[in-house]
Amino acid sequence: MKALVISVDRSRQKRTIYALVEVDYNNLRHIREKGSWLKHLAELPKQERRNYIAKFPGRFEKLKPYLEKIIITPFLSEIKDEVANKSENTRILILDDAVLKKFSEYSGQKNVFKESLAKRRYEFRHVVLLTDNLAYIGREIYEKNPNPNALKKELRKRGIL
Repeated sequence: MKALVISVDRSRQKRTIYALVEVDYNNLRHIREKGSWLKHLAELPKQERRNYIAKFPGRFEKLKPYLEKIIITPFLSEIKDEVANKSENTRILILDDAVLKKFSEYSGQKNVFKESLAKRRYEFRHVVLLTDNLAYIGREIYEKNPNPNALKKELRKRGIL
């Protein structure tokens, strides 16, 4: 049985998108090594952000083999269902601070971390940044065309799903 690290992030402006990334705990080291390029998108200057997003699919391809599952959706219920289904295999659950309020049944558990605390811990920093990047890119796509099917199609086209 795999010990999973599940990271959930929310990106919100005009529309809200949720991203979930599942990683086998034993693959965290590989994500740190192959994901040294990961940065927090919102903190980048506009031009650098555009370049980063353009290069993201190619770089992401190197991380993909170490990921168990990726979900990018506008529906929080999809994320809740996935977390509930994997709860017995989940070693660490990292939730966006705002999402944690909606997952009240998980607050107070020892294996649940707020994103704001987890991103400061070296072992989880890269998986948190990856989840944040996926939510940000998903939101940008969804704001241009607020159709869940179009979102999934575009993410597949970019090689993310």
